[in-house]
Amino acid sequence: MKKKKENLRRIKILLVEIVNRNLGDNVIADNAEYILMKVLPRYIKQEYTVYRYNIYSEDYILLQKADLIIFAGGGLIKYKQESFYYYTSEILRVAEEHQIPVYFNCIGVEGYEEEDERCQQLKSSLNYSCVKGISVRDDVETLKKCYLQKGGIHITKGIDPAVLSSKVYGVIKESGSRVIGLGIIRDQIFIDYGIEGIDKESELNLWCDLIVEIEKQGYEWQLFTNGLAQDHKFAMEVLEAAGKAEEAEKYFAKRPASTKDLVDIISRYAGIVAGRMHSNIIAYALKVPGIALVWNNKLLFWGKRIGYQERFIQPWQFEASSIVDTLLRGMKKGVRKKAGARLCEIRMQRWLAWFIRTYGYKAALLPEKKKKVIEWQKKLVAVALGGAELRYTSINHLDVMKQKYEDGFRKFEADIRLTSDGRLVCVNGWSEKTYERLGLDAEQFKLEPPAYDIFMKCKSYGVYETADFEQLIAQIEEMEDCTLFLDIGRPSKKVLRQMISEICRVCKEKRQLIKRLLVRVQTKYDLEQFVASKMKFRLAYYIPSQEVCEEKNITVAGVAEVCEKNKVKWVTMSKEALKKEVVEELHAFGVKVCVFSLNTLTEIEDAMKMGVDLVGTQHISIKVLSEI
Repeated sequence: MKKKKENLRRIKILLVEIVNRNLGDNVIADNAEYILMKVLPRYIKQEYTVYRYNIYSEDYILLQKADLIIFAGGGLIKYKQESFYYYTSEILRVAEEHQIPVYFNCIGVEGYEEEDERCQQLKSSLNYSCVKGISVRDDVETLKKCYLQKGGIHITKGIDPAVLSSKVYGVIKESGSRVIGLGIIRDQIFIDYGIEGIDKESELNLWCDLIVEIEKQGYEWQLFTNGLAQDHKFAMEVLEAAGKAEEAEKYFAKRPASTKDLVDIISRYAGIVAGRMHSNIIAYALKVPGIALVWNNKLLFWGKRIGYQERFIQPWQFEASSIVDTLLRGMKKGVRKKAGARLCEIRMQRWLAWFIRTYGYKAALLPEKKKKVIEWQKKLVAVALGGAELRYTSINHLDVMKQKYEDGFRKFEADIRLTSDGRLVCVNGWSEKTYERLGLDAEQFKLEPPAYDIFMKCKSYGVYETADFEQLIAQIEEMEDCTLFLDIGRPSKKVLRQMISEICRVCKEKRQLIKRLLVRVQTKYDLEQFVASKMKFRLAYYIPSQEVCEEKNITVAGVAEVCEKNKVKWVTMSKEALKKEVVEELHAFGVKVCVFSLNTLTEIEDAMKMGVDLVGTQHISIKVLSEI
């Protein structure tokens, strides 16, 4: 994009999102970004960069780089559940200190208490001068009367951004479906929100009764979740209680790993009964009739907003036959978007346009801040071949590696381990977390890891295909300007011999490639065995945490001596072991330092000030860093 005026500099817009496995929050962010990208080219004259920011990350340096901050949406004005009051307040503190204009896009307001310190902290932050505008999806009156004390804040009533999901993801409702989706929510939700009489047993009974009533009406059913682990776990219990645990493939939709997965799942239903708010909002966007089981007033606000209050069932109305009757009436009538709701979609664009036009233009007139030019390609390593969606880590996925290459990465790290039948595969160890990520039962692999064929049929998080060492090497061969660290973990002596044999077999006759590989080893024995292999691998030794060093009497001088004896030029360490004096001492011995893994710009800049040569990271974008 070309500048239309030479005196207008690029503006940097930070979009704050809630990142977790409840994919409804991520749907909000996708929809908000969609609106933003429609607004920007129409209403501003300067170049821009939009980068998404995980509200939990506490990356204050990255925050300071922004010219404008936009909260994508969600139930942020709350303090009793979760910790949004703290993270929101911290972002606003940084924005106030650096006078960065802030806009809240279609957020939710959940209560107010004069005596609650968390509430008052949030109230104080919302009255900072940096807050320029707030649009509210529900309780705008509480915001006005209780939270805001100063004038000058542009306040409007909006609608949840997820109403645009059909447009954003290009998904429409499937016609002719006879399947009712049952959107399961964790069993403690009603208790946590102070609703008495709805315990786990009564919830299980309700879901099972709903299944019976749906079958009576001649419809099929399927459980689904928004992706949250607690929801998924309880859904498995519902399936068990319904006597269908052995037919999970039919009666339980695959756990969604992306926002598109969730929208696709809901689009396949004739109607839904769901606890999660954004299951219901996505259904509304797709014109799938839905019944909401109410555990929070935000659901009642939403039902009133779209004109379907009767489809939002309160706890004292939880009776299966009545709920199914209401759903069937709704399915017969269908979903018609209320005129006011449609108007709010247009207004969302106008409000964002007002904020960007007003404050973006002012930012573009400011002189460009002087910044040190850093060649990020030479400094950053994509750990486990790179993370995905600010959420998924340790996936060692070859397509994600390609995406990171396009983003600018030229240094990668991959984890390799041995299967039970002696094949090297790309996986971050054989732990319970690994098996959960792969969808395997950890109990089956207590004695030995899975066989090659079993592993290769798995997908991390149900989405990311697994890879073996030979596939990895084939890909890195094509990326001729790249370096690859290989993390072998801490294998037994027997497994180590097998791993070295396999690595040598695959890399034999690939002399040019071997020059671009660095094998990460954690013990002196492992290092000596690789040296003895005669394959001339470049090696990176390891410094453990300070506690381990003290326990095992490991010193920097001792590590440096081992490196010198074996011609090792690199040492890797965790961020827990990172100290400036350690880096300086290693440098004095001619040893370079790579630290794994740092996922905020704040941490990365701190490490670089200590003199670290390379930094491993999962989610940082080189393209974004080069633009901001």
